[in-house]
Amino acid sequence: MRVLFLVAKLHTIEPFGVMSLAPALKRDGHAVGLMEAEDSDLAGQVRQFAPDVIGYSVCTGSQRFYLRLNRWLKRQLAFVSVFGGPHPTFFPEMIQEEGVDAICRGEGELAFAEFCRRLEVTGRPQAVPNFSVKSGSGVETLAPRPLIRDLDSLEPPDRDLYYSVSEEIRNHRVRSFLAARGCPFACTYCFNPAMDDLYGGQWRRVRLRSPESLVAEIADVAERYPTEFIAFRESIFPLEPDWLARFARLYSSRVGLPFYCHVRLDLLDEKNVAMLADAGCHSVNAGLETGNERLRQKLLNRRATNATLIAACQLLHRHNIRILANNMLGLPGSTFENDLETLRLNQQCGVDYALAMLWQPYPGTQLARYAEANGFYSGNHGDLDFTYYARSHLQFSSAREKRRIENLQKLFAVGAIVPSTTPLIKLLTRLRPNRVFNAVFRSVYLMFHQTEIFPHRMRAKDWMANFRDLGLET
Repeated sequence: MRVLFLVAKLHTIEPFGVMSLAPALKRDGHAVGLMEAEDSDLAGQVRQFAPDVIGYSVCTGSQRFYLRLNRWLKRQLAFVSVFGGPHPTFFPEMIQEEGVDAICRGEGELAFAEFCRRLEVTGRPQAVPNFSVKSGSGVETLAPRPLIRDLDSLEPPDRDLYYSVSEEIRNHRVRSFLAARGCPFACTYCFNPAMDDLYGGQWRRVRLRSPESLVAEIADVAERYPTEFIAFRESIFPLEPDWLARFARLYSSRVGLPFYCHVRLDLLDEKNVAMLADAGCHSVNAGLETGNERLRQKLLNRRATNATLIAACQLLHRHNIRILANNMLGLPGSTFENDLETLRLNQQCGVDYALAMLWQPYPGTQLARYAEANGFYSGNHGDLDFTYYARSHLQFSSAREKRRIENLQKLFAVGAIVPSTTPLIKLLTRLRPNRVFNAVFRSVYLMFHQTEIFPHRMRAKDWMANFRDLGLET
């Protein structure tokens, strides 16, 4: 069979879902393709590929685009449509949408391969574990198969499928990898608790790749493609001492490139930060989220104090590791003054880049249910945007309060980098949202995110592509 994956826009961050599905499909003899949906001659290219199956990996906020695209293609071609990714996983009602033949929930490597094998034999979609399938008699749903415990048993993601799409993608010098799956924590804004429910409590048991397997994959990719910087994309990079010691030794000797990873500040200590630094860690992504301890602990279910976060940032700085801080503004029930507390915390932590996002009520999260139950959100998930940099969808005490929060998000990084601008920023937030604020956000993002956090060579068109990809009107 012929299986085609369509992605709305291919960015410089690898689409791990699609790349991870391809090896098993190819091993079964299927032809696999990947196309960017924004291509001007998409219909012609899809027709030329002649897919039996078209797959979409869908995040909440992008579902409207993919559903429209699928319906448009269905009017021209005959194929089976399969939707996977976070949105159908946490919003399985998507199977009822026009043109949707099947959805896959949770881990898809084994499930999607089995679905395609059954389809090839029978000529019609059939439910397999992890899948819901629509037929003339209704919808059949099967529960997920057990999680893949041995991650080393999986073939490496098919990077050739992705890197062959364009010269720009192939020559981008930051390469991304995954060292682990699962997360032991239950932050209310995150998908992890919902995944834990889906898998009967097994998702929170973190599964690690062996350092040997991980480093071998990185070394192979770095040999085959121009590579200057490595980014690890799991929620929390493994900090288990024995694993980290083995990784540091292997990585520094076989790869030796600077890297970025996600950490949780309240898990850091002198020993694991020193090992990260010895391995070559250049920068980390760390969630401060909010500067208000009550909101952090009661609303977000994160127990760290401000003092703990500040001390962890100081520890990272002592080891010359740069910090990208994640922050969420406009939390349900919060105020503009609460978000100024968040700005002050970033200033106290001395972060190298403060990335502020407008919190979004994504379906399946405990915090979204809280927002709906307490009248902060209408519950219409169909209005969510793909970007969390544009606007808030919550109700606040006044339109003025909401406007100031949205404006603060655009100017937040400036205030964190130059604390003396805080009084001016507070005044500017009283203005109407405007293109200048959007341009400031984009410019500071590119200047610090792409140079301080991910240092690598970029051409002028790379800068412009990153500028556009932030999803704000100019």
